Amino acid sequence: MNSPKIFAGSSNPQLAKLISQKSKIPLGKMNLGVFADGEIDVWVEEKVTSSNVFILQSCSPPVNDHIIELVLVADAFRRAGAHKITVVIPYFAYSRKEKQSRSGEPISAKVVADLITASGAAKIICLDLHADAIVGFFNVPVIHLSAQEVLAKRLQKAKLKNPIVVAPDTGGVKRARNFASLLQAPLAVIEKHRHFESRDKMEVLSISGEVSGDTAILIDDVISTGGTIAESAKALKVKGVKKIIVCATHGVFAGNAIKNLEKSRIDKIYVTDSIEQKQKSSKIEVVSVSSLIADCLVAEL
Repeated sequence: MNSPKIFAGSSNPQLAKLISQKSKIPLGKMNLGVFADGEIDVWVEEKVTSSNVFILQSCSPPVNDHIIELVLVADAFRRAGAHKITVVIPYFAYSRKEKQSRSGEPISAKVVADLITASGAAKIICLDLHADAIVGFFNVPVIHLSAQEVLAKRLQKAKLKNPIVVAPDTGGVKRARNFASLLQAPLAVIEKHRHFESRDKMEVLSISGEVSGDTAILIDDVISTGGTIAESAKALKVKGVKKIIVCATHGVFAGNAIKNLEKSRIDKIYVTDSIEQKQKSSKIEVVSVSSLIADCLVAEL
């Protein structure tokens, strides 16, 4: 058996480098290119026969390019004779479509999971999926990691005054309850209605739990445009909350998200480096999940 190696896709090379350093698993060489018509070209430069291979790729924007690149890379290693291909997906795209909300919709997360499995992945390592049910969409073993402890430790260092954890919707109650337990803080829930005609727009209907005067910690798995989290913050301010902190594993920050969040009532935003953060904001702090993923890779050897 040849030595294991980590191969990084183009989405998050810095995270791959940190994971390599902390796990002591070397980074392998791989050539990624693009043809004139936009097609992705992959070439594995080194011998991987009988090797355990870890492919790291976040499905961050440009989402579709990164997904296709991932499945082509996995297929390349399968054809190169790798012993075992483990795909590490810090951010799994299309995860908000894990069920049909109305007739005529695809179950997008299942489609993407099938693509990745068919490309040759023998195991999947992922981080804070939008729904636990997505684990069952893969026909291979899945390790589902959580960044909650990493984020909770960072907040504990901040020594927040009278914190209360807030779920931004009823679907996030389980996540928020677990986070509240880690911080030993009370829990509140925002009930909202999402508009089908405007995918990232919502309206707050009610807030359950006493939040007046507290430091509110909104916990979510992903921030996309930031619209829903900004509306939640506005509603909490109306309730008398003095300070609003947002914690999310995946900071997508699509479109004008950064600009909108800068103008929002949010005081601080913590996200992980599951997605490489190229946009800067005084409100955003990135917490690394490299040690979490590195420990998982070492345990797989």
